[in-house]
Amino acid sequence: MQGCRLIIFYHKILACCRKCSLAAMVAVMLCLWASSFPLKGETPDVEQPEVKEWPVDTCSITPCDTLQLIKTVESVPEYASRRDNPNWWINRIRSGTHSMADTTVIYPRFVGFCVDVYNWANKAFNYYDSEYVEGTGKRWKARLVNDNWFDSYAMDFKGDVPIWMVSEPYCNLGFYLQYMAVSLGYSLDMSHVIGNRPLLHKRFDFAFTCARFFAEGYYGENTGGTYLRRFGDYNDRKLFKMHISGVSFTSYGVNAYYFFNNSRYSQGCVYGFSNLQKKSAGSFIAGISISNHRVNVDFSSLPADMLQYLKSNHTKFRFHYNDYSFIIGYGYNLVFAQKFVFNVTATPSIGFKHSLADSSDGKHNKFTLNVLGRMGLVYNVSDFFFGLTGKIDGHWFRGSHYNFFHSVETVSLSTGVRF
Repeated sequence: MQGCRLIIFYHKILACCRKCSLAAMVAVMLCLWASSFPLKGETPDVEQPEVKEWPVDTCSITPCDTLQLIKTVESVPEYASRRDNPNWWINRIRSGTHSMADTTVIYPRFVGFCVDVYNWANKAFNYYDSEYVEGTGKRWKARLVNDNWFDSYAMDFKGDVPIWMVSEPYCNLGFYLQYMAVSLGYSLDMSHVIGNRPLLHKRFDFAFTCARFFAEGYYGENTGGTYLRRFGDYNDRKLFKMHISGVSFTSYGVNAYYFFNNSRYSQGCVYGFSNLQKKSAGSFIAGISISNHRVNVDFSSLPADMLQYLKSNHTKFRFHYNDYSFIIGYGYNLVFAQKFVFNVTATPSIGFKHSLADSSDGKHNKFTLNVLGRMGLVYNVSDFFFGLTGKIDGHWFRGSHYNFFHSVETVSLSTGVRF
C-alpha cells in the first residue's frame, strides 16, 4: 500500500515539473529517499504480510524507470503543441522533417484519412524484400530526358510484294521535376526547333509503376514525314528512299500488367529510377492491353512506273480497328559491377482485333498477335543516375489479301539527381 501511494505521489510531482527536466530529476530523488520511511500510522512493510501482493519489481522504481518517465514528461509539451497548433504538420513538411509513416502526427480529419489510405496502399502495393530491392531515401527527382522515336509500316501482299515505309526520326528534349509519384515537366520538339521542320506529329504518354503492377497510357499521331524504303520488285528490291505523302497514323491505348515476383523484382528501378535493385532477379508478367489504331496508306501519288509493281487493284488502304489482348511475358534485372542494372522485358500479347466499318476490309473480328518489348540500362552513383532505354510496340493486322504490321520504336536518354 505504501508503495502504491508513493507512486501516485511521484506522478503528481512530475506533472508539476513538466517544463523542467532538472526539477523532475530532483522530485524523483526525493521520492526515492522518502520511500525508505513508513507513513504515519503504518507499520514497516516487513511486519505486514500483505506486502507480498505488491512485488518489489512492480512497486519499486529503478533508474531505467526514472529515465523513461523523465523522457515522457519532456515530450508532453511537444505533443501538446501538436494539438494546439493545427499547422504543425505543415511546418514539418516545409522544414523537410515530415514522414508519412510517422503515426504520432495529428492531421485534420480528411487529411488524416488520406494519409491512412496512402500508408495502407504503400504497404500493400509497394513492399520489397530489402535483400533484393531498397529505396533511395529521396522524395524528389529532377531529370533531363531526350526521347527519340520513329514509326515503321510493313505490308506484304499475297503476290509476294513486300513494302516497307518508315517515318523521319523525331527528337524531344525535356526537363521533369518529380515528387514521389507526381511528375511535372515540359519538352521541346528539337526536330522543329533545330531542323525547322513542320510539326506533323504529336505524342503524349504517362506511366505509373509500383512493386506489384505497372500501367501506362499513350496517344500518338503522325500526319507526314514518311519515306518509302522498299516497294515490291522496284529497284531490284534494293533499299531506296522516297518521300510519300499519303501515309498517316493515329493510335491511343492503355497497357497494364502484374509482376508475380514483385517482392524481389523492380521494373521501376530501370524505367522510373524510383529504387535500387541490389541483386539480380526476374519475374513473370501478365496483364491486358486495349488500344485503337487508325492507319491510312495512299499510293496513288506514286509514279506510274512504280505502281506497276504493286500488283493490286487498290492503291488506297485504311486500317481502323480496336485491339483487345492479354499480355504474357517475363522481365529480368541483371545487376553487375555493383552500380549497373540491365533490364530485358518481353511481353507479347494475343487477343482479337475488331475491325471497324470504315476499314478497307469492312467490319469483322480476327485473331491478333502483338509485341511489346523493352530494354534498359541504368547507372547509379550516389544520388545521381544515368539511363538508356529502348522500346518497341508493334501490331499485326491480317487482311483479306495482305498482311500489315506497324510499330513505334523509341530510344530515350535520361540523367538526373535525387534529393
